[in-house]
Amino acid sequence: MGKIIKLLSLLLAGLILTACGAGLSEGGQDVTLFAVNVGKGDALILQVDGYACLIDAGRPYARGKVRSALEAMGVGALDAVFLTHTDGDHAGGLWWLSESDIPVGAWYAPAYYTDVKDEKHPAVKAALARGQSVQWLRRGDSVPLGDTGAVLRVLAPDRLFEDKDNNNSLVMMLETAQGRMLLTGDMELPEEAVLLGQGDDLSCAVLKVPNHADDDTVSEAFARATSAKVAVISTDSNEKPETPDPGVVSRLTAAGASCCVTQDAGLGLRVTLNGGQPAVTAVDIDAPRAAGVAIQSVVPGDDLITLRNDGADCDLTGWYLYSDRGGELYAFPSGVVLRAGATVTVGTRSSDDGDYDLLWDDKKVVHKSKRDDIALYDGWGRIIDAMSNGF
Repeated sequence: MGKIIKLLSLLLAGLILTACGAGLSEGGQDVTLFAVNVGKGDALILQVDGYACLIDAGRPYARGKVRSALEAMGVGALDAVFLTHTDGDHAGGLWWLSESDIPVGAWYAPAYYTDVKDEKHPAVKAALARGQSVQWLRRGDSVPLGDTGAVLRVLAPDRLFEDKDNNNSLVMMLETAQGRMLLTGDMELPEEAVLLGQGDDLSCAVLKVPNHADDDTVSEAFARATSAKVAVISTDSNEKPETPDPGVVSRLTAAGASCCVTQDAGLGLRVTLNGGQPAVTAVDIDAPRAAGVAIQSVVPGDDLITLRNDGADCDLTGWYLYSDRGGELYAFPSGVVLRAGATVTVGTRSSDDGDYDLLWDDKKVVHKSKRDDIALYDGWGRIIDAMSNGF
């Protein structure tokens, strides 16, 4: 799949930012951040030489995008997974990751959080599913990135904000031989004010803009303190029209940053650092969508979802169904081919035996009395079709 990804240069904020290439950067260190286009959410793949980690995982339906981005980066195993906070658009993808075949060396999360019981914490559940535990981070901690010499220094949180978990976000400064990146989760103005009050040097080449560049973040003082050359915004204005906020973009631009938005790239934005100079490349998906495959019917109560194929034979390996109301996800097994002119029915443990071809090992997936949208995604994480349950 990775072989058919092509890199496209983007004209962003009046600058042409070209790729550094896939080779080793000056100074013997290769530093890359891949901001996956997961809509209004975060999923960042950080790679320094041979070390690779994932910072947030988007929502469950971003599964295909995240897996495709990992493949594009040549990442088959993760040295670590960091969760910045418990919001679903950052944490929702952890459960499919925990059930996947992708090795994970360690799990990290902020030591302060709210609105979730300890045993229900998404990082705890993901780690426990692997027989592992979570390492809790707070200001003053640091995580070395293997033997690369690079380190993630934790700048926040240093206290609990009870009103909103955004303000308990894990804020980390990546320090490498090639320069610095500031990664901010969904930090809003209250946590930002605490961070500014600490007097840290926040200057960086690359800023991952907090909270999808909503209007409750990035003060003028913060924009000046970071003085970033590139500001990466992970959002989709179709999901949240008020992002990116023009005021946030204006303050960042005035401070010297070029603002790049993930929705402008098919798969995401690849950011490289070389001698303190960032370069941004859009990574697109150069693969045709399957023509003719669609959802034929969704039957609530019986929990039956039928696909039909009016096109050529289609390999469904890597494809998946997603129930919006319940947040459940079904991944088609490897080797399932939907032949031209054929149908395939997916049932659950709520369905009668013999009524389906493939088992979604769950029950009551399709809601019986409230609207539930069932979406079909291909292996790249692109939505192919969707149908409601009729309510």
